[in-house]
Amino acid sequence: MKRAVVATIGSIVLGSRVSMPLAAADNPVCTASLCSFLSPSRNISCEVNYKREPGLPDEVYCQTLSPEQSAHLSTGGVVTSCKGASCVGNPAETTPTLAYDQTASVGPFSCTSKLDGVTCTVSGGKGFTISNAGITSIG
Repeated sequence: MKRAVVATIGSIVLGSRVSMPLAAADNPVCTASLCSFLSPSRNISCEVNYKREPGLPDEVYCQTLSPEQSAHLSTGGVVTSCKGASCVGNPAETTPTLAYDQTASVGPFSCTSKLDGVTCTVSGGKGFTISNAGITSIG
C-alpha cells in the first residue's frame, strides 16, 4: 500500500481572517521555500526565498518595471532599495498572481497585495511597501 504525505508549506491571509496553512496544490504562489508572484496590475513582481538552497540569501525581493526600482528585505528586517534599469530583471511569464487583499507567507516573511502596492514584512514588523509611487520602509 502506498502512502501520500502532504506537507504544510505556507499560508494565505484573506482579508483580516487567517486561513489554515495550505498544501502545495492549493497555493499556487508558495512552496516550502519560495513564494513568487505578480500583483494583479502585473507591475509589481516579488520573490521570497527562505532556506531554498545553500548560498542563496533568505530574503524578499520585489521590483516594479515602471518606474524601474527594487527592494530587498533580509530576515533581520534590513531594507535596501535601488532605482534605475540596473536594479530590475524580467519576471517569468508564468508567475502566478497574488490577488488584492491576500497575503503570501513563507518562513518569517509575509507579503500582502493591495490596490496601492505590495507590503512585505518579517515577523518583527520591519519591511517595505513598493508601489508606482516608490519604496517606503516600515518599522
